[in-house]
Amino acid sequence: MQTSHFALNSPGMSVCWHPEETFKLMVAEKNGTIRFYDLMSQQAILSLESEQMPLMSAHWCFKNTFKVGAVAGNDWLIWDITRSRWSTINENLFATTGYPGKMASQFQIHHLGHPQPILIGSVAVGSGLSWHRTLPLCAVGGDHKLLFWVTEM
Repeated sequence: MQTSHFALNSPGMSVCWHPEETFKLMVAEKNGTIRFYDLMSQQAILSLESEQMPLMSAHWCFKNTFKVGAVAGNDWLIWDITRSRWSTINENLFATTGYPGKMASQFQIHHLGHPQPILIGSVAVGSGLSWHRTLPLCAVGGDHKLLFWVTEM
């Protein structure tokens, strides 16, 4: 007996239950999208994007569930979803950085009301991610430079 369903934009390649949080599910699609669903609210709570396709598989790291690994195209990808920051002026906005491959990092700004990121950028691997205190402005430290992204409110 089917009780619910989530529509996918391309074939589902991996489906993984969260090893610790019973009602969280990760679904990786062939088009490079990885979505995390909360089954209690029956909606997507986060998504990651791979620029490489086809995405063939993805899985949580059981030792650290904030890390997700995937195989796409001819490469492997790793995201560390702890590398995120909430906006200081809009409670629905947060930014994340991840590690697709080895040399580049994916930067995304998410809005809780949208299933897909509202902004996607690519930066050299770096550290540091911060929102401006009063403006919709996010800064990321890259390889010998500081990058800025402005969002709509």
